[in-house]
Amino acid sequence: MKNLFLSAVVATATLASCSTVSSILQNTFPYNANVLVTSGSPANTTLSNVSAAQSINQLTGAGANVRDIRVSNATISVGSGSSVGIFKSVKVYLSNNGSNEVLVASRENIPDNVGTSLALDLNTSPTLDNIMKSGAVQQRLVYVLKQSPTSDISVRTSLNFSSVPNTNP
Repeated sequence: MKNLFLSAVVATATLASCSTVSSILQNTFPYNANVLVTSGSPANTTLSNVSAAQSINQLTGAGANVRDIRVSNATISVGSGSSVGIFKSVKVYLSNNGSNEVLVASRENIPDNVGTSLALDLNTSPTLDNIMKSGAVQQRLVYVLKQSPTSDISVRTSLNFSSVPNTNP
């Protein structure tokens, strides 16, 4: 009887820990996109670049297991020798192949001496389930430059998402 009870406790603990690990893995997932701001791009003009993204199914293979997907962290960074301070403002939009576009992060009035990386202000209101579970996610970076760059600038946006386990898949 003692062995049966001990076996039941171990089995329950094992299942709970596997579920917890699975839940943690499925509830936070990253997305990175790279775009190129070309030299000679005009200053004080709204410009944009589109980058193909991956859906949650491509990222984790577990799209049906999560819901209430929201952005939880967003940063923008540039390569060495550049500064994020070249931008006046940036906005990051996600869409499913160009439709149902949603603003997920932005930053206005970027200081000149900010360095190579900057945290963006989040828009956590909308859920992104329809976009992130679709097969054709796109990211659009909308920006205004303070000055025209003299060389190409590689820009990387890093987004992290949070979600809730879907108990009724």
